[in-house]
Amino acid sequence: MKSILQALYDGKLYPAEQYAPKSKEYQTISHEYSRHCHDFSDALAELGPPMAQQFEKLLEEQNETMSYELSEMFIDGFRLGARIMIDVFHGELYREKIEVSS
Repeated sequence: MKSILQALYDGKLYPAEQYAPKSKEYQTISHEYSRHCHDFSDALAELGPPMAQQFEKLLEEQNETMSYELSEMFIDGFRLGARIMIDVFHGELYREKIEVSS
């Protein structure tokens, strides 16, 4: 098995594209959400196609926004993990000016 750094260098590491939640709860919620959006879109189409198109555009905008949010959460989480590892391995050598409350 290649190292994670080698996989990154080789262009084989795509966290955003390779991640998929595996919990049953997520799958259930995701399926219900998709069904509700489809049903709502169908109801809007009956009232007037422009409303259904506007709803689809809103969903696309939401997906784009979520993409940015997930990217920022990944980066922040990765940085936090790196800070934890630095603290684990270097102890007092690396301290941020934050207080961790008990």
